[in-house]
Amino acid sequence: MAVPDRKAFETAASWYVQFQSQPPTPEERQAWQHWLNGDPSHQTAWNQMEQLQRNLGSMPQGLTRRALSSTQQRRQVLKWMLVLGGSGYLGWNVKEHTALGTLWADYRTAVGERRRIELADGTRIDLNTHTAIDVQFDGRQRLIRLHQGEVLIHTGTLGAQTPFYVETHQGRVQALGTRFSVRQLPDATRVGVLEDRVNVSPADSPNHARQLTAGESVDFDRMHVGLKQAYNGNCIAWTHGQLIVLDARLGDVIEELARYRPGVLQCDLASARLRVSGTFRLDSTDAVLANLQATLPIQVKYFTRYWVSVKQIG
Repeated sequence: MAVPDRKAFETAASWYVQFQSQPPTPEERQAWQHWLNGDPSHQTAWNQMEQLQRNLGSMPQGLTRRALSSTQQRRQVLKWMLVLGGSGYLGWNVKEHTALGTLWADYRTAVGERRRIELADGTRIDLNTHTAIDVQFDGRQRLIRLHQGEVLIHTGTLGAQTPFYVETHQGRVQALGTRFSVRQLPDATRVGVLEDRVNVSPADSPNHARQLTAGESVDFDRMHVGLKQAYNGNCIAWTHGQLIVLDARLGDVIEELARYRPGVLQCDLASARLRVSGTFRLDSTDAVLANLQATLPIQVKYFTRYWVSVKQIG
């Protein structure tokens, strides 16, 4: 196998970042294919970039959720790819660049995986795709640290006199005998309540704490708590392997489906504006994409198994 040098890694990472920022034109794809076929080491470098995706699931959330249109943002992602791609992917660099050490979490799920655990106090926790948590129970508190992903928590009754918290990057959620979900977004935390109540407290502004009751949801950052939104059982359909949407933007549906498959799944601006309703199976995202292609004016194109683009046609 040809061993790629730094230049090959750099070019492979550049192509990757360029294609993630927007779907490639036919000319760009032809140029990429010409580079790929130009030297065996180029194919090796590209394969290592894809292997990196499979090992980590996706690029860090703080970067994947931003538009990669500016030169500065593209350089950030390129640097990340080069550091990991040139260091064998799974070393200290993984811990450093995920910033959370999710590989060392007490409980975690891979991309596309869901899992249910039960803790000593009877608390049941459903972990959604690509989720990592730590659990710390002591005499003072019952604490769940959500490093990434999403959890649905039904608090246990044993030791109910001990406060129960979920800690995220943005602050803390205190459960008050309840069933609720917490999702770590790139720059915020989303909380939804199905039963009873929770208190939401931003880390840098605890005086802005707010209480939520059943049927309510909010996003909050380290300073502020957003406006309350409606919340119902459809929001946790993922616990049954489903995504349920009603008159949703296709762009939002594609973004949600992307959480359940490794690699890149993206759509252009035109197709993102289309509206869609339905119940979709999260463990069959390829079948979902095929169904969407059959019912909407879109084309689903697979450049590789881990790189899929959706584009409006007609």
